[in-house]
Amino acid sequence: MNKRVLLVFFLLVLAFCVWGGESGCASPYRSYNYDFWGEVTAAPEPYILDKVIDLNAYVTDLRDLYVAHDGTIWVADTGKNKILVLNLDGEVLDIIESFVSDKGVEKISSPETVYVSQEGIIYIGDTGNQRIVVLDKDKTWIRTIMFDPQQIKEMGVFVEGFRFRPRSIAEGVGKKLYVISAGIYDGIMEFTSDGDFLGFIGAPQVTPTLTEIFWYKLATEEQRARRRLFIPVEFSKLDIDDIGFIYTTVASTEEETDVIKRLSPAGTDSLTRSGKFVPIGDIDPPLNLDPYSGPSTLVDIVARDNGIYSVLDSKRGRVFTYDSSGNLLYVFGGPGSHQGMFNRPYSLDVYGDLILVGDRGKNTISVFQPTEYAQAIHKAIDLYESGMFEASAEMWRYVLTLDANYEMAYVGIGWNYFLQEDFVSAMNYFRLGEDRDNYSKAYTYYRQELLKANLNKILTVLVIVVLIFSLLNRMKVFAKAKAQVSAVLDADNRIMRVLRQRGREVFYAWHVLFHPFDGFWDLKHEKRGSVTSAVILLVLVLISVVVNTFYTGFVFNTNDFRTVNLLRRMATVFVTFMLWCTVNWGFTTLTDGKGNFRDIFIYSAYALSPIVLIMIPITFISNYMVSGEGYFYYLFMAVAVIWSGCLLFIGTIMIHDYTVSKAVLTIIIIIAGIQLVAFVWLLFFMIIDRLILFVVDLYNEIVYRV
Repeated sequence: MNKRVLLVFFLLVLAFCVWGGESGCASPYRSYNYDFWGEVTAAPEPYILDKVIDLNAYVTDLRDLYVAHDGTIWVADTGKNKILVLNLDGEVLDIIESFVSDKGVEKISSPETVYVSQEGIIYIGDTGNQRIVVLDKDKTWIRTIMFDPQQIKEMGVFVEGFRFRPRSIAEGVGKKLYVISAGIYDGIMEFTSDGDFLGFIGAPQVTPTLTEIFWYKLATEEQRARRRLFIPVEFSKLDIDDIGFIYTTVASTEEETDVIKRLSPAGTDSLTRSGKFVPIGDIDPPLNLDPYSGPSTLVDIVARDNGIYSVLDSKRGRVFTYDSSGNLLYVFGGPGSHQGMFNRPYSLDVYGDLILVGDRGKNTISVFQPTEYAQAIHKAIDLYESGMFEASAEMWRYVLTLDANYEMAYVGIGWNYFLQEDFVSAMNYFRLGEDRDNYSKAYTYYRQELLKANLNKILTVLVIVVLIFSLLNRMKVFAKAKAQVSAVLDADNRIMRVLRQRGREVFYAWHVLFHPFDGFWDLKHEKRGSVTSAVILLVLVLISVVVNTFYTGFVFNTNDFRTVNLLRRMATVFVTFMLWCTVNWGFTTLTDGKGNFRDIFIYSAYALSPIVLIMIPITFISNYMVSGEGYFYYLFMAVAVIWSGCLLFIGTIMIHDYTVSKAVLTIIIIIAGIQLVAFVWLLFFMIIDRLILFVVDLYNEIVYRV
């Protein structure tokens, strides 16, 4: 009986999977997102497959798909030279292969794009015939947009050999038509509603590097002719939102930040890139994983509600969705032969919350429906844009029940508290969302509130403290305390003598800071320092590194404490210091340097004292600073490093009795020597590692095969 029950249960599960075969029991891909540090984090599936529309019986090269406002799907098939019209169930409603114009019956050739306006006007990119065919909603010809050779010559704006090959079309403000033509590097073509060419907008610029400019200036005319031209890259696809902004993608560019643009009707890029990362698809693409290695190749884009937009990566078959600020909301898809994965995705569109992806490799259209996770994200953004901040925060809390690692949800809740002027709660949620800019804004208001509420108390306390100190000074309390401390320190025993001596040596660093020439001279000739005091200063430097790593204010601290290796950081500082001393001693011994290893160790440690003096205080002060005051934080950190560098330079002159020019050359050689030694060490350890692996493999072969 139990076996029969188990068999029935198994058959029911199997039947359920088969019955839901189009959507599947589970997606074959795994969704993910990126945290603040760029690490991939697992995420719930935002979209699941609803159905796959197989068009192999009708098309051979699916180039473009467009979902009209009435829900009909328009497909451009380059292989069979036709436009296919479907409903959302995949049923073929119409096929357009020709039309009747004032010249008679004309055939469509290799169409690469199709667009249908709200009024039902059909624009077909008749690429093979180098034209755009305009039909009304009854498929009746209205006009043809094309360029004849004489017209091209008279305009004078096209390069020699220009061919009009439309690959993407959309209608914008004022019924203007915007077209991307293959092989055009001047931007997006703009036409009037009557089809008259107006010009180009939004040309993607390529700026040559300083190195390229330098070599170009030095090259001969023949060499310049052979060098590649600084040609702007071309757009791949475009879409226009409800207020007339043009979203477009660049399939390949050297400037990764420019792969997505949001152009105004005037052609100005207004895309907001204030998210954790610039919207470029995968921010950490795999390497050496052909054909999937390298940056994302974004081939299509679609504008959605509330400033959200989705882009299609043809290289790894993924759909990335961003909000209006450029924050990555979710990712889904992937390469493969299973349903819900892609072979050669080429086109993308949406209908409501449905996402449709045209696969040129499979000649299929995959229709995805949102999960509860994606719906909650969309709803939270929609509520926020509608001014319903508390309801938006509640929806973000629901998102957190589905994905506790979703940083945008914490930020969304933080904004609700911020608008309610609950700045402490806002700071807590912004911190959880790793949003340092908004945390800084909330902390600015919180700090102002504290000062307003407690300014009188602070001033009163300061006055009382000053009065108490004045009174104690008149009563000679400080003088008596100082005398008692001096009596203890002057006690004539061995321990106190050693402590006094070491204290004087360590605090002599203060004199070195402001009188480096005298200070370094006395360190060597008057023995004002010792190896012990140098070790103490070096330990203080290491402590400064630890304090700076863990206790820098949140606004300026971008350390991922999950992966911070404190011992490695300390070892890096210590090993670098010892390499400096060792290479310094080795080289200066050969060039008549007057300092021995002991002198070099001591003066180098004393030269690092500005790091201790500045880094620890500014680290603690950074906890009370906002991002607008970061200039002072980084300024003081830079002063500490530059000051130490200057002391190392002066110390090299004084300890080795060098001239300025010889000291400069020596330091350059020492730095080069440190890099050489580090390279040799790395090479040595790599060889040892390979040798160990060889011995292990040889042992395994002997044990398991002999």
